[in-house]
Amino acid sequence: MASRRTPTTVGTVLETCLDRVAGEPGAAAIWRVWDDAVGAQIARRAQPIRLRGHTLLVAVSSAPWMQELQLLKRTVLTELNSRLATPMIADLHFVLAATPNVVAAEAPARTSPPRPCPPPPRTRDLETLPEPLRTCFDGIARAWQRRAHP
Repeated sequence: MASRRTPTTVGTVLETCLDRVAGEPGAAAIWRVWDDAVGAQIARRAQPIRLRGHTLLVAVSSAPWMQELQLLKRTVLTELNSRLATPMIADLHFVLAATPNVVAAEAPARTSPPRPCPPPPRTRDLETLPEPLRTCFDGIARAWQRRAHP
């Protein structure tokens, strides 16, 4: 007589498959806890790509965010490992990459067209300045006038 096994949930099967793909038992949990560990603002701009050994590769939307995450690396590692059943991440490696889940840095919305440059300062405006400033601004004013009237 064949023994009957208890049914397995799809989630359990999927979790086992993801762990196998990630190469480490329990590694699929990294993707589940990422948003909570790093917070919504970072999660919009950085997402884990894969676990290579004990190094997690993370796609980041821009160079400034990559630098910010480099400064926060220890904190992110601590938060991630504290949320995993078994701490398994020893290092984070950030790569600049556009992935569907990573939002590019938002460009500030332009509300009005750029304003034209103001006219260069007049000579009589410069005469009221102290000597060191007047000398400095005089050179700037001449360069400005050469550029404005080639």
